[in-house]
Amino acid sequence: MTRPVPMTFGALLRESADRHPDKIAVVGYRGATRHVLSYRDLDLAANRLANALVRDGFAKMPDRPGSRLAIMAPNDIDYPVVHFGAARAGCPLAHISIRANEAGRAAMLALVDAEALFVHCDFAHEARDLLDSVPRLKRLIFIGDDRGSDTLVAFIGDAADNDAPVVIAPEDPAAITFSSGSTGEPKGVLVSHRNRSTSSQIGADIFELTDDDILGCTTPLFHVAGLFLWFQMGIRRGLPIVLIEKWAPDLFADAVSHDGVTAAFLVPTQLTGLLNDVTSAASLDGLRFLNISGAPCPTVLLKQARATWPDKVVVEHYGQSESCPLAYRPATFADKKPDSAGRPCVEMAILDRDGTPMLQGEAGEVATRGSHTLIGYIGDEAGTQALYVGDAWLKSGDIGRIDEDGFLHLIDRLKDIIISGGENIFPAEVERALYQHPAVHECAVFGVPHDKWGEVPAAHVVKTEGIPDEATLIAFVEQQIPHYKRPRFIKFVKALPRTAIGKVQKNIIRAEYWKGRERMI
Repeated sequence: MTRPVPMTFGALLRESADRHPDKIAVVGYRGATRHVLSYRDLDLAANRLANALVRDGFAKMPDRPGSRLAIMAPNDIDYPVVHFGAARAGCPLAHISIRANEAGRAAMLALVDAEALFVHCDFAHEARDLLDSVPRLKRLIFIGDDRGSDTLVAFIGDAADNDAPVVIAPEDPAAITFSSGSTGEPKGVLVSHRNRSTSSQIGADIFELTDDDILGCTTPLFHVAGLFLWFQMGIRRGLPIVLIEKWAPDLFADAVSHDGVTAAFLVPTQLTGLLNDVTSAASLDGLRFLNISGAPCPTVLLKQARATWPDKVVVEHYGQSESCPLAYRPATFADKKPDSAGRPCVEMAILDRDGTPMLQGEAGEVATRGSHTLIGYIGDEAGTQALYVGDAWLKSGDIGRIDEDGFLHLIDRLKDIIISGGENIFPAEVERALYQHPAVHECAVFGVPHDKWGEVPAAHVVKTEGIPDEATLIAFVEQQIPHYKRPRFIKFVKALPRTAIGKVQKNIIRAEYWKGRERMI
């Protein structure tokens, strides 16, 4: 008999805790000390926190919504307790990036009107300054250390471990994550229990995991993919999850060797680092499944991963902060559809400029609709309304097409298209040509101003050994794509600016070339 799908975060955890209470849910490290929570432990700890939030007046009540809370921490063993405890108290929890600068973190907290902040003790000094700079912030609760009067342990105190007296509806707001900001400032993405419970269920259904898998959580829980498309999906499946506090290839290899990690989600920059660390890459005997996403992954990088680990399943999925999973490419199609993002796992359409669905094979904007889409952007009603077009379609900002076999092929970001003399040039096509050269480690193609053509392509390329000179590399690209699409110049750089999840920030690169101009296009 098929189990009903829980549509609140608390119910999702409870269902797994009822099925196997003694099974390990979460493993985390503080220095050399290993901490473990079973599914029963996590379930009861979430209840205790929810009851503490009721006691101190933060929780949802019949006459008022729950207070907005925030968490700012690496992947600590307390993070899941706060995540599920806040959800059971009816308090939307904002996940603040520890990789943003101090001003950015303060802006995020102010945007969401957070009243209490669960913060890792490593950020204690900054957090106390935030009490002065964030108007509604009333309280700091420290995690990562159980000693002190202002820790999570002290805050929970003797709160009961029974269900909190709070009624949670699937449509209630549950969490706030922040978009990557690859083309601008991050936006606060508000989602409901139903939105992300649906997303977690989709991941549980489509990812090729087994009941014996142990998940490695290498990406930060403050990011939508690490939290909802991997961690919470693992909770839904009832699997053990090893939290890796910070990314390093050797730490990941240790998690495989010592904690038995068999499956992991990596962003492309992590995959690159792992492949470049020969010792760590050769120490992954127990690993069987790698899911790559979070940012566009060059086909050549995926091919290198499969060649390096021919015994492992290397797959890719596509999703966004506003809608979570959109498509998945199973391992059996790695060779048949190497340039595809996979088959849609939600309702999807390719739209023209008027929001009308296009015919199969035609290129347009990728869009989706359904219970997996966001409530809206915090404090940005106009931005939320601008996301939608036609018959309730949520626009992705990506240009793509769906082929005759139903596979989605992404062409480029809508905002990244270079319009040169009336011709559309997709930077991703030029980047694919650059990546064919064995000396190109990373690259970014973007538009720069041109008096005759309006804008033309240019590229930043990360230096590697044996890199050719600029003219030779441009000539190499011209052999693969039409002459007018070639980069007019190439600048060799040491690194590309990236967001916390690894997306290249082309807006930062482009800004250098558009200074003093009224328009950026």
